Amino acid sequence: MTYRKTWFSYVIWILYTGLCVTLLAFAGYSVYGIYVKAAPAKLGALLVFPLLVCIYLALKQSALVIRRRRSLSLHSKLMLEAFCVSVSFVFGFLVRLRMFRDAEILLTSGDTLSGGFMEKALVRAGESIEPIAHGLSYLYVLTLSAVFSFLGNSVSAAMLLQIVFELLSMLLGYRLMKATAGRFAACMTLLFLAFSPVFVQKIAVIDPECLFLVLYLFGISSVVFYGRAVLADRPVCRNIFAAILPGAVIGILSYFDLSAVTILFFFAVLFVGKREDTQLSEIGKNILRLFVTIMSCFAAFFMIIGVDSAASGVSLERSLYVWAYPYLQIGGTMMRMGELYGNVPFCAILFLPAAFLVFEFFRSGKEQDHAIWLFFCMLFTPFLLWEVWTVDLSGLSLFFWSAAAALGVKNCLFGGEAEVVQAKIEEINAAAAPIPVSAESEKTASPQKPRFLENPLPVPKKHVKKEMDYDYPIASEMMHFDLELTNEDDFAL
Repeated sequence: MTYRKTWFSYVIWILYTGLCVTLLAFAGYSVYGIYVKAAPAKLGALLVFPLLVCIYLALKQSALVIRRRRSLSLHSKLMLEAFCVSVSFVFGFLVRLRMFRDAEILLTSGDTLSGGFMEKALVRAGESIEPIAHGLSYLYVLTLSAVFSFLGNSVSAAMLLQIVFELLSMLLGYRLMKATAGRFAACMTLLFLAFSPVFVQKIAVIDPECLFLVLYLFGISSVVFYGRAVLADRPVCRNIFAAILPGAVIGILSYFDLSAVTILFFFAVLFVGKREDTQLSEIGKNILRLFVTIMSCFAAFFMIIGVDSAASGVSLERSLYVWAYPYLQIGGTMMRMGELYGNVPFCAILFLPAAFLVFEFFRSGKEQDHAIWLFFCMLFTPFLLWEVWTVDLSGLSLFFWSAAAALGVKNCLFGGEAEVVQAKIEEINAAAAPIPVSAESEKTASPQKPRFLENPLPVPKKHVKKEMDYDYPIASEMMHFDLELTNEDDFAL
């Protein structure tokens, strides 16, 4: 999916550039201080930028040279895609099984079982699950309790559920990126999620973060597939009221956690996405679609609140206050990014390719494929450093930065298609054998007559004048054939 470059794209690019500079400076400072350990430590924050430029130029020029000489067939691309997907899911699952085996070592920390969710989900005889004000937390406790009822009350069962949630989020993230950015970006994002040390270690954190990541990606997928159908002018989505479905999905997800309302920002694809058949009247229709989506979002949200109110036997106002209570208590302290990701080198590995998009912004021309993702990176980056929400959003931020890194590598390696085509044309023209000068002058001196194709149809023969002759002589007085007519001749019958 490609997006048109607008004035808002420049605003996003400026803010994203400043964010990349800040994060790369932090990563360079941390890596230099931990591994080099040489004064001054601030030198690491400056060395990372020449390193970024060198890596970007090296990858870009190498890719151009290879693409001028070789090109992959569709079969080869499909085989590589299947290989990357297989490696990500098979070996990603094996990595998580190894983490699962070492669970006892990881669970020695008291912070691992955060929020007491496991204690609330334990299945006990004669006891039921107490309701929780936060909808997502309550849904997670119910799901975890259902798993305990089959596998028993154990940490292993809880970690197994986390593995299932992570594999589902990897699958949804892969499908989402393939639909919006192509198979290469989808495979790169999948590899980041499969082998990220942060994401792997989250299976030992028994909280609803992985569940929320699955729900959030499902919400974005509903918006993306609806937006693609609108841009392709498919008959199913020509009706404006088709926007009710993605709006209802967002409304239901917003009940579970308020941060899901940010999915509405993805509807910007209706206004900046490239249409197959551009029509001026579509701007007004897209505004109506967005209005219908917002209305259906509110309707679905209050419908869930009404159902909760009826089930609890309280008033609608009381039910709404209970839902909003966890968000009135949000707060937290600053954390170090290195602690979040488990190791600082992973921050550099993630942020360096994501910073390639800073250079690719002007190279992409009037169309690009990363504007929406840059906005979500900026939207969720504060949650990398500050725990201010009812559920940890670092996993969601990790997904968006993985998508940005994948798009950065894709645009660096496969961008500049016009340059490659021009180079191939020049090589073909240079390889063509020139016409010898002597032969050319000979053809100019004695030009040959054009040769016409023979007519395959029958043509009339040329008329030849013949002299009439007789076998015996005739007297001249007998050659008189004129008749003399008089006035008395009557030819009437």
